[in-house]
Formats: sequence, structure tokens, C-alpha cells
Amino acid sequence: MKRVLFSRFTNYLDEIVRLGSIRRAAEKLHVSPSAIDKQLLRAEQEMGVALFERHPRGVRLTSAGELLMYRVRNWQKDLRLIGIEIEELRGLRRGEVRIAAAQEAVFGLLPQALAAFARESPQITLKVSVGESERVRQMVIDGQADFGLTFSPRPLPGVAVARDIGFQPYALMPDDGSGRRSTTLERFFSRPSIVPDASSHLRDMLDIAAARAGLSITPALTSNSPELMRELVREGCGHGMIALCPAAAGPPGPGIVALPFRAGVLPALTLSLITSHDTAASVAAVLAKQHFELFLDALRERAAP
Repeated sequence: MKRVLFSRFTNYLDEIVRLGSIRRAAEKLHVSPSAIDKQLLRAEQEMGVALFERHPRGVRLTSAGELLMYRVRNWQKDLRLIGIEIEELRGLRRGEVRIAAAQEAVFGLLPQALAAFARESPQITLKVSVGESERVRQMVIDGQADFGLTFSPRPLPGVAVARDIGFQPYALMPDDGSGRRSTTLERFFSRPSIVPDASSHLRDMLDIAAARAGLSITPALTSNSPELMRELVREGCGHGMIALCPAAAGPPGPGIVALPFRAGVLPALTLSLITSHDTAASVAAVLAKQHFELFLDALRERAAP
């Protein structure tokens, strides 16, 4: 059993599961399929169980294989963290933190929190991945991120919610100098709409609200990039939509305004700070998570009536 877990087989196992095929795993790892198959058969003989079901189009984990894969991934996470903590103790580096964040969080809150932490802990390297909310949750579960910021609705299986804070949908519009403090769906759709794609919870909310109001959506452009939508509004291509935390929202930039929708038009969103149930965090990750918790607490106090 020790020979199985502490051999190259764990690398083979990971690729087979990820690609669903021994042949494709062999191509990715630049080894022969027979070499991987030999290692797989040896492991199955040592453990006395089949780890994969063989099918004409590939392989699939058995129940025993799923259990082994779960334990192997936990072992790999712990081994990586041991290496990080030993390096921190030796002073070779001060730490690295991997953060996964929903694309809707890139305005206001996330840059402010990151900038404050970078000023406090310049010796810690930050690696930030931005994607759709469900992908953020999966990255935390798989150990690819130390913690995440997601808009995925609760319950959130596989993760723990450390903090949360409210966000509001805002319309991005050219600044016409009118001084308006809010807008309506009708006014939003009076120009071509530049809206999030189907990977965003904002798009679901907008589609539902438009259907209830009897309005049809024919977007001029859809994108998963809030930055692109903002720049297209600035270029006069239409009206866009973003989510902002009111307590952390700043001006969207010259030439455009961010206006909340009239009360009741669109519901609020909740941004959750999530961590894994299973992963032991490095010292740097603990410090970063505590910073984000305090940052969100301060925003909530600022937003309180």
C-alpha cells in the first residue's frame, strides 16, 4: 500500500480521473498506456479491489476508487502545505495565498481588500483567480484555492461560510449630467443592453425581472468580463450591468455612472467568503482569511443604519 501511495501512480491516477481515459492520460504524461495500465493493475492487486470500471469509451471510478481518490487528494493537499510551512520556517519565502473570486466581485470590494492586505503583508504573494461563482466553490473544495468569494446561493455543500455581505445590481450608463440617483428597467432597456452571460447570477436575475415586467431582452452583447462591459458603456455602445457592494462602491470611472435600480426591481445578492472543511491552511492563508473577515466586518458596520 505504501508503494502505491508514494509512487508515480498517484500522478497517473489523478490524470486518469481528470481525463476519463488511460490513453489520454498517457498522452498527457508522455508515457505509454501499457505503463499506466501496469501500475493500475498492480495497485488493484495490492488493494484487492477494482479501482475503475472499464468501458469502450473510457474508464470510471468504482466506489473504492472514489474513496482512494478522495484520500489521495487530501494527502496531496497536506503534503503541499507541509512544504509551504517548512519553507516559511526556513525563511526561503514568507508565504503564498491562492484566492478564487467571482467575476462580479472585481469592482470595489476585491481590489480594496487585496490592496489593504498587500500593504500590511508585502512579503506574502497573492494569486487571484477570477471565474464564475460555482467554479470558485469547486476550486475551494478541490484545494486549488485557500479561500473563495462566491455568489452561489446557499446551501453551499462542501465548504464553510466564514462571512457574507450584501451586493446590489447596478446599471452602468453614460453620464448625461442629470444627477439621477436610480433607474428603472424600462430606462435600462431603452438603449442596447450589454449584459453578463449565462454563467453569472446577475443574468438570471435580470432575465426573471424583465419577464415579470413584460420586457424582452435582446442583448447587443453578452460577456463574462465586467471590465469589458464597463469599457463598452464608456464607448457609448449601450447600458451595462454590474454588482457592487454599496459600502465599498466607488465611481465607475469618467464618463459613466453606476445607478441602483428602483427598490424591488431586482433582488440583492450575497457574497460569501468560503473555505474548505478538509484543508489545513498555511500560515499565510490564515492571515489573509482573517484580513478578509475583518474587512467584510468593517464594511457591514459601515453599511448598518
